[in-house]
Amino acid sequence: MFTRREALKTLGLGGLGLASGACGTISKNGPYGKWWKGNLHMHTYWSDGRVFPEQAVDQYKNQLGYDFLALTDHNIFADDTACWKPVLAQEGKWPPDVTKPYFDAYMNSAFGKQAKTRTASNGTTEVRLRPYSEVKQLFEEPGRFLLMPGVEITQITDALNVHVNYINLPDAIPCVKGGPLAKHMKGAHPTELIAQNVKEVAALAAQLKRPTMLTVNHPQWVYLDILPENLINNPDVRFFEVCNGGSAFAPPSEAPVKTNDPFWDVVNAFRAKKGIPLIYGIGSDDTHFYFDLGTKKAGRVAVDYIVVRSPVLTPDALLTALHAGDFYASSGVTLRNIEFDPAKRTLHVSVAPDLGATYKIHFITTKKNFDTSVRTVDLPAKKGRGARKAPIYSSEIGKTISLVEGTEATYAMASDDLYVRARVESNLPSAYIGYFHPETKVAWTQPYGAI
Repeated sequence: MFTRREALKTLGLGGLGLASGACGTISKNGPYGKWWKGNLHMHTYWSDGRVFPEQAVDQYKNQLGYDFLALTDHNIFADDTACWKPVLAQEGKWPPDVTKPYFDAYMNSAFGKQAKTRTASNGTTEVRLRPYSEVKQLFEEPGRFLLMPGVEITQITDALNVHVNYINLPDAIPCVKGGPLAKHMKGAHPTELIAQNVKEVAALAAQLKRPTMLTVNHPQWVYLDILPENLINNPDVRFFEVCNGGSAFAPPSEAPVKTNDPFWDVVNAFRAKKGIPLIYGIGSDDTHFYFDLGTKKAGRVAVDYIVVRSPVLTPDALLTALHAGDFYASSGVTLRNIEFDPAKRTLHVSVAPDLGATYKIHFITTKKNFDTSVRTVDLPAKKGRGARKAPIYSSEIGKTISLVEGTEATYAMASDDLYVRARVESNLPSAYIGYFHPETKVAWTQPYGAI
C-alpha cells in the first residue's frame, strides 16, 4: 500500500490541489507517520476576535498543545506595524472595540511588559496590535510549532454570507484589500463569487510562489447561506468546513439534519458522478471569544480541529498532506490509524479510545445510480435571517452502508460505491451544542475511492 501523495507523484500529479480521492493510504507508521493537530480558522482584535494575537496563539500553543495554527482575520492581513486601537469603556458597533477588561487582562499577562501603549490627544489610552511577523517570531519553533498566515475573505451578497479562508499567503487578495472587514454587494451569485475568490487566491499564490489552500467556511451559517450547488459547480474548491460551531436556526423540517454530513455527501455524490475531484472536510473553532470578561458569551476553543499526517511540520509538507487528503477532522475523537487500500478498495479505521467511551463507526457512501432529483421548499424570513429556498435531495445520498460498534473496523467498497468515508461517533457529549453541530464527539475521515 502507498500514500495518496506517492500515487500522485508516480502519476505526475504531485502539485497541490490535484489530489483526488482515488487512491492512497493513511497509516500511523511509515514515512508519513506523524500526526499534527491544528486550527486554521481564528480571529483577533485585527478584526472581530476579542483577544490580542499573542494571547490567542499562546492559548492554543502553550495551554492546549496544538502543533500549528493560522490567524485568519476578516479581509485583512496583519502586516501594519503601526496599528493602534483605542481602549474604551464599552464596545460600540461591530467590529468590537478593545475594552478595559480585555486590555487589563492583556497588560497583566506575560505579554503586558512588551506591550506598547500611548495616550491620544483626547486622553484615551491606545494600544498597538502586534503584526503577524512579530507574533510568528515570538511563538514559532521549528519542528514543534508552526504559525501560518491566513485571511478570511468575508463577503455578503444579497444578504448571503460567503466566507472563504486561504492559508499561507501573507496578503489580502485585491477584491477585499483595503476595504471593510465585511464587504457588502448585490447581484453576485455565491457560486460565481466563490469562483472569483479561487482565481484571485491562485493568482496571489503564483505571485508569491507559495503553496496555499482555500476553504469554504460554515455553509450552514447564518442559515443555509452556502448551498451544495455552490460547491458542486466549483471543482477547484477542495475543502469546506464540515464542523464549525453551528447556526442559531434549526434545519428545515422537511430535511431534519443534525450536522453538515448530508451537505458533504450531496456535493461529493454529484462531483463523483461528474468526474470532479472530491471535496475534503475541515474542522475549526472559528474562534472569536477566548475567555469571558463581561461579554456573557462562552469561548468555543479546542472544540473542532484537524489532525494532519506529515513527515515534518512545515507549510509545504502540511499543505501537501492536506491536498492529498492525509488528515481527519474531529470534534473530540482521536483516530489511531486510517488506511485505504486502492487495490482492494478497502478502508480501515481504528480509534484511540477515551476512558469510558464507546464508539460507532459509520461507513458512508452513495451508489452510482443514486436519485439525482432535487426539490426546493420555501422558508420564510425570520428575525436574524432572510427567506430561503432550501434544496431537498434524495435520501439515497450519503447512506450508512456499514455500522460497526467498537474501536476498529474495515469496509470493502462495492463495485457501485462512488466513494467511502468513515464517521466515528463517541457516546461522550460534544463540548459545544448548536444546530448543525454534532451532539457527541465525532471524527470524520476524508472520502476515498472515487475514480
